[in-house]
Parts: sequence; structure tokens; C-alpha cells
Amino acid sequence: MAKAGVAIGLDISTGSIKVAEVNVGRREPILSNLAIIMLPDGVVREGEVDDAATLASYLKELWKQNRISRRKVILGVSNQKVIVRPMDLPYMPEDELASAVKYQVQEFIPIPIDDAIVDYEVVDEYMTGEEERMQTVLLAAAHREMIQSFLDAVLQAGLSPVAIELKAFAMVRSLVKKEYQFLEEEGGEAPGSVCLINIGAGICNICVVKEGTPRFVRMLMRGGDFFTKLLCDHLNLSPVEAEEIKRGRSTDNDANALLQREIQAFVGEIRRSLEYYISQTQERDLNKVILSGSGSKMINLPLELNRGLRLPIEIGHPLQNVQLGKLPYTPEELAELEASIAVSVGLALRDTED
Repeated sequence: MAKAGVAIGLDISTGSIKVAEVNVGRREPILSNLAIIMLPDGVVREGEVDDAATLASYLKELWKQNRISRRKVILGVSNQKVIVRPMDLPYMPEDELASAVKYQVQEFIPIPIDDAIVDYEVVDEYMTGEEERMQTVLLAAAHREMIQSFLDAVLQAGLSPVAIELKAFAMVRSLVKKEYQFLEEEGGEAPGSVCLINIGAGICNICVVKEGTPRFVRMLMRGGDFFTKLLCDHLNLSPVEAEEIKRGRSTDNDANALLQREIQAFVGEIRRSLEYYISQTQERDLNKVILSGSGSKMINLPLELNRGLRLPIEIGHPLQNVQLGKLPYTPEELAELEASIAVSVGLALRDTED
């Protein structure tokens, strides 16, 4: 059974903090509050905390401005100090599996085990040609020091983190989970794999999902801010002018051509990540991409993804999995915000899982 009560998802990213408050424990969770505050440059860089004290002050201000009374939060992380790897092991009971993972984990991660925080999830079971029962474990390891920097800021703000989760896992709940729930209720078969691509300000999260479970996670250290800086540096533009170009509101042919080339190179990185996944798993049933994130609104990005990946591209709708409470936004404002809240909403939906 899902836990009843209120859950708060906290998404701290390079340029902003996003908070989603969800009433859970019902058949349809209710999004009761949604709050966003922008961060100055240098507080968070590429998903890592550089200035915990300033971050704490912005967290306090966000809670005060939006009258958020509850202090327990579910925190999302994603940066280059998080490693996600699949690991194939003989099938064994859960208590034995925990010991096996602990024993073998150092072979799979480039972090000294004493400096890492490690978690794992069983994502698949299968039989080998020799009829040996196996299981695939998705292993996640994070630098302890990096996690501590987030905890320092959150605790300084008077908040209490009850869980820390990969952002890629969170967006599964907000973008695709309901699709599989409906199929189970109706007795239908789950569709093939879905690729989630969330492009934030500083990082792009890629997550391949099959039957509602993450099978592959890759983080690219490139987000919307990369394209803004590129346009500013090459064409001597202001950030505001660069954003206009990214949204397709410019008639400057040179600027548009530069952006187009960089988007194509970016799509090439994503394609290579998916080719690696296919080469490792032999899974060839990817049937679509669901796109989200503040950086996903660049002109022609869906078209270039469609061309480069040869897959249908859908725009993600994280609000589809919640009912809306009395939020301080117009429908138009919510539509504008929706691309950027897949992670915060997904984090808050963590407690809706059985």
C-alpha cells in the first residue's frame, strides 16, 4: 500500500530549485503545491553544490515565500560523481544478494568503496543458454563527499532529507509509470522500451525504461546553459538574446546555423549512448522518446532527435499522473512550467509505490 500523507520532492539543479508537494495515499495523488526559485551563478555547477551556505539561504526563502510547512524532503541528485552500472549475477535470495553486491561492487565502480554510497535495484531476471537462472542488478554509486555537500545545504535550511534518489529514477514515475499501471489494470501487455531524455540547465539525463523499470542510465554534462554560453561567446550576445535564438525567435541566419550544428552534435552524443545500451543488452525494442526538462524547448530539438535516433518523439507531461490542487498558477503558466518539473514531481511520487 502507498503511504498516506504529504511528500515533498526537492530538485536542486544548476540554475534553480524546484519543489513539488504531493498528497499521496489516494488512488490519484494530488499536487498541492509547486514552487520554483532561480539560483545565481556559481551556487550549483553541473549538478554539484559549490556554495552550500547560499543554497541554504535560497531554500529557506523558497519555503518562506511559498508557505511550505513540512520539512521532510526527498532529494534528487544527478552529476558526474554518480555512476550507474548494470551487473549480472546468479539468482539468489535478497539477503545473499546484498552481500554479493557489497563483495563485487568495487569491480564495477571507479570510486574507492570507502568513499562511495552504494545502492542497487534488481531490474531483470533471465535464464542463460545453460539454464542458469540469472538476475540483472542496476548499481548506483555516488561520491560520499558530493552527497554530503547537498546534505549540508539542506540541513542548514532546516530541512530533513528522508531519502536521496537518482533524478533519472524519479522521472520514470512522473513520465511513464501511469502508462504501465493502466496496462496492468486492463490486462494488456507492456509496450517496448521507452527512452526518457530530460535536459536541464546543466545536465542531460537519459533513462531507458522497460516494463516500468529503469534498465539504463546515462548522464551527459551538457544542458541548456551550454547552448546559451556557446551563443554568447561565439556571437557576443547577452543571455537574453541567446535564449531568444534557442526558442526560435531570431532571424539571424548565422546564429541559427550555429545552434543547429550544436544540437546535431548533442543528438549524436545521445545516439551513441543508446547504441552502447543496445550493444550491451541486445535490446532493440526502443519504441519512442519522451522529452522533458527546461532545456528541451530549443527550436528544432524534437525534429533533430527524431532524425538522429529514428524514433518518435513525445513531449513529456509529468502532470498527467497527478490531480491538480489549488496552485498559484494560471493554466498557461503551468503549461510553460511543466517541462521543468518532471523530476520534482517524480520525487514526490516516490511514496505512491507499493
